[in-house]
Amino acid sequence: MRSVLLIAVMLSGLAFADDVESAQKAYDGKQWTAAADLYGKLTQSEPKNPLYWYRLGYSARETGDLAKAESAFTQSAQLGFQPMMARVGLASVYSLNGKSDKALEIIEALAKNGAPAATMIEGDAAFKSISAQPRFVAALDSMKEQSAPCKYHEKHPKYREFDFWVGDWDVYGKGGALSGRSHVELIIGDCVINENWTDMAGGVGKSYNKYNAPLKRWEQYWVDQYGSTTYYVGNLEGPNMVFLADGQNPAGKPQKLRMTFFPLPGDKVRQFGETSDDDGKTWAVSFDLTYVRQKAAAK
Repeated sequence: MRSVLLIAVMLSGLAFADDVESAQKAYDGKQWTAAADLYGKLTQSEPKNPLYWYRLGYSARETGDLAKAESAFTQSAQLGFQPMMARVGLASVYSLNGKSDKALEIIEALAKNGAPAATMIEGDAAFKSISAQPRFVAALDSMKEQSAPCKYHEKHPKYREFDFWVGDWDVYGKGGALSGRSHVELIIGDCVINENWTDMAGGVGKSYNKYNAPLKRWEQYWVDQYGSTTYYVGNLEGPNMVFLADGQNPAGKPQKLRMTFFPLPGDKVRQFGETSDDDGKTWAVSFDLTYVRQKAAAK
């Protein structure tokens, strides 16, 4: 008898696994009628699985069964499915069935909470009926700004203070000898200035520079193939970017580091490094480099 029960349980498990696989294939293949039917069955087998409810909601929406879609999206949200996706799904149903105020309330709440949902909403034709409404436009603009504030240069100018260093550079030492080359670029939504340095001996290094808005300061994290690591903090002083760091001198004693970037006429930037072994009372020059923008040098 036990063997018969065990076989029955195993067969039931195999059948359920087949249903899951079939539902996944139908969903991925945008076979919405089949997907809605299969996920409907799966929600009955596993009523506490929020993913099944969400996919039932989306599939039902695509077949035009908005009542089932609304119910399924609501259930997925109540079961703790990814809140942003579940709420966007529900708002899309409201948009389709003419409940524009309810749709807008959800979208405005998502914007207020900083949800990065703008791309998901903009790419969904279900929101076409409300896409021109001022409330919708304002909410999406707010989402876009919150998810990529560094791209909104006029509203967030602090992120752009160090842009004078962005570019491709030939770098010369004191006396005019070529010391290296540097490619400095904006990455990660224009929030990070990424330096890619190569010296004339083939050594490489990188630094990541970013304005830390909560702490109201610039920060640089430098690493290189020689094992060096330096963490600088600083700010713009007049037109110049001034960084400070704590380090050690060759004897292993505490040392202050100061690095200043001077924007110069003619597409040039001076990078001036100093060290202090007496806690900033006196300073000694450690390096003095001039960055010449490659396009300017080629003229």
